Amino acid sequence: ARAAIEAANRKFIEAFNRGDAAAVAALYVDDAKLLPPNSQMLEGRRNVQTFWQGVINAGVKADNLETLQVEAGGDIAAEVGRYALTARPAGGQAATDNGKYVVVWKRQRGAWKIAVDTWNTDAPAPRQ
Repeated sequence: ARAAIEAANRKFIEAFNRGDAAAVAALYVDDAKLLPPNSQMLEGRRNVQTFWQGVINAGVKADNLETLQVEAGGDIAAEVGRYALTARPAGGQAATDNGKYVVVWKRQRGAWKIAVDTWNTDAPAPRQ
């Protein structure tokens, strides 16, 4: 499972960085759940695509997805990893973000797809 998941992560980065939110969303199951930080849970591939299109439109590029651990049983796998991304807003200054993620993968028709996706930054919370 790990090799297939790492290959899917490479497809995610390639599609994301070319601005193809539909190809990113195609890596998710139809009823996927996206749990972004500081946001409501999003359900369904259409909402996943809309979310990632907004991130792409904001000038974000994925630098790396590093798989640290995969635990698989049957058609379900859990992945823990680290991410690195860079935001380059139009007319703004580039900023990097590093963090961690947990993804639950589901094997459908022989392909591993994202069923649940959540992540958060390593940056400290803003002071109140």
